[in-house]
Amino acid sequence: MREILCGYAEKLAMLDAARLLGFAFANADLLFEIERDLKISFATGAVSGFSNSGELAGTPAGKLFDPSDGVKFATFAKALGRGGRAGPIRLKLADGSPAFVSLCHLPQNGTRISCTLSKPGSRESYASPGKDAQTGLSDRDSFLAAAREMASGKDALALVNVPGLEDVCAKLPQSDANKLLSRIGNAVAAGNAKAAARLDATHFGAIGGEQSGAGGLASRILAALEEGGAGALPIEETLMSLQGKELSADQRMLAVRYVVDGFVSGEHKTMPADAGEAFDRLLGETEKRALAFTKDVAEGAFELSFQPIYSLASGALTHCEALARFGGNQDTGKAIKFAEAMNMAGAFDLAATARVLAVLDRDGECSPIAVNLSGHTLITPAAFGMVAGLLAHKRKFRNRLMIEITETAEISELEVANSAIQVLRDMGFRVGLDDFGAGAASLQYLNALAVDYVKFDGSLIKKIGESTRGDTLLSGTLNLCKDLGVETIAECIETADIKKRCADMGFDMGQGYLLGKPGKKPPVPAQRAKRKGVLEFWG
Repeated sequence: MREILCGYAEKLAMLDAARLLGFAFANADLLFEIERDLKISFATGAVSGFSNSGELAGTPAGKLFDPSDGVKFATFAKALGRGGRAGPIRLKLADGSPAFVSLCHLPQNGTRISCTLSKPGSRESYASPGKDAQTGLSDRDSFLAAAREMASGKDALALVNVPGLEDVCAKLPQSDANKLLSRIGNAVAAGNAKAAARLDATHFGAIGGEQSGAGGLASRILAALEEGGAGALPIEETLMSLQGKELSADQRMLAVRYVVDGFVSGEHKTMPADAGEAFDRLLGETEKRALAFTKDVAEGAFELSFQPIYSLASGALTHCEALARFGGNQDTGKAIKFAEAMNMAGAFDLAATARVLAVLDRDGECSPIAVNLSGHTLITPAAFGMVAGLLAHKRKFRNRLMIEITETAEISELEVANSAIQVLRDMGFRVGLDDFGAGAASLQYLNALAVDYVKFDGSLIKKIGESTRGDTLLSGTLNLCKDLGVETIAECIETADIKKRCADMGFDMGQGYLLGKPGKKPPVPAQRAKRKGVLEFWG
C-alpha cells in the first residue's frame, strides 16, 4: 500500500479523513467507493488492469464483475448496515479472472461504502512486491519462492555476508549509502543469476549463473564495495551445489531454505556441500526436534507465566496473558513456528488451553486470562475441532477466558478462520488478534475477521514518536478500530513516555514491563481481593 500512498499522494490528500480511513492500508489492486445506487464515486488502482481506474467514476460497480457475480456483489452491498463489513468474497471479474472483494461501511462515511479488490497473488508487502527497496533485489521470501520455480540440480546456491555493511552505511550520508546499496544490488543481480536477493541487512544470495571464482558473487560484491567507497570490508561466503542424491523439487527447496536460514542466523557452524547433504541434515534435526516437542506437549513439560494488562484510562487491571515457556532456554517463538510447520500446533494449543482452564478452575479470584491460539490451528478442522470441543465443555469460564489469535503463521484462509472465530464468540468467549500490525496482512485480517480486540505489536509501539507519518498512520488505524467497535491493546510499554503517548493516542489497554512483568501466578484484581465472594469480570 505504500506505493499507492506515494503514487497517489496528491489525489488522496483531497479525500476527507473518513474516506481515507475506509481505504487505510488496504492491500488491494483496486480501491473504490460506491454510493447508495451502487455507482462508483471514486476509484484508484496501482497495477495493470486498473490503470484507467479514474474513468470508473459514475459507472455501476457491477460492471467490474461477471454478470452473475455482479448480482452477488450488489446483494452484499445492499445488505451492509452502518459499521458493517463483508468479505473477502471471491468473485469473478468481467474478464473471467478471479478476485477477492471486501466491503466496509464506516458510520461517519455517510452512505458511501469503501471497497477493496485484490487479485490472487497480489502485493504482500508495503514495498514493491517481494522487493528490497534499497537494493532492488528480491526479499528472502520471494527469493525462496523464485528458487522453487527456477532452481535445478545443475545450479549452485551462493550466499555472502558483509558483517560491517550496516556500520558503513550508518556513517555515510544517506544519499551515498543509497548509492552504495544500489551498487551492491546491481552486483548481486549480475552474473546471469536466476534469482538474487537481499536476505537481510547484511546477507545476500544468488542461484544459478556464475556464482563462484573470480567473477562470482563474493567477488562482485567486493568490487561494488570498493567502487562505492566502502573499502575492502571482510565478507563471509558459502557455495552449495544443488545436486546431490535424487531430490524432488520440494525436497530441494526445503534444503535451500534450511541452508539460507542457517547461514543468515549463524546457527550452522559448517555448511553442507550439496543439497543432498543439506536435506539429510534437515531430516535428522527435524526428527529430533519433533520427538522432543511431542514429548514436551505430551508430558506438559512447559511452564506458563502470566503478564498483567491494564486499562490506560483508569489504571485498573483488566486481564492477563498466559505466556508459554519451554525448558532448556528454548526460544518459545521458534518452538511454536516449528510446531506449525510440523502440523503439531493444534496439539500444543490444546495442551496450553487445558492448562489455563485448570488455573481458572483452581483460582476463582484471579483476573481473566487470555490464551494464545495459532492461526494454523484456527484453519485446521481437526485441530480446531479439538480446541472448540474442549471450550464447549468449559463455557462456565467464558467470562474469564479470552482467545488471542497469533500471527506466527500467516492466516491464508480468512473465511475459514472467521467462521472458527465466530464459533468461539458464539460460545461467549472474547477473541482478539495478537501481534497486530507486525505483518502487511494485518489490516486485511481486521477487515475479514470479526474480533473483539486487537493487540498492537511491540515493534510499532516502540516507534511511537519517531516520525509524524508513522504516528499518523497508527492513529488512523486506532480510529478505524474504534469505528468498528474493536478494543485496542498496546504491548511492550516499557517507559513512562511511551505509556503516556499510547494513552494520548487512544489505546484502551496496555501491557509491558513498565506496567507489570510476567509472574508465575495470574494477578488478582485489587477490588476482588478486598471484596471476598464477589466476582467481577472484565467483558
